[in-house]
Amino acid sequence: MSGLEFVKGDIVVLKSGGPAMTVESIGNYAEGLARGPERGAKCIWFDGGKPQEHVFDVAVLERVDP
Repeated sequence: MSGLEFVKGDIVVLKSGGPAMTVESIGNYAEGLARGPERGAKCIWFDGGKPQEHVFDVAVLERVDP
């Protein structure tokens, strides 16, 4: 699946493993001060009950069934 097919609310994981994450937004994060990926997915997840968030390049993510 290409990253262009991810939509807000999808459940994803890193291809290398890790926790299930929810896609909060998709966009170009290369602009501005953030200097993130051009095709990025802002993901949220919980770690020990604490919410976490990070923008990942869509190339390193894969969708999973909830």
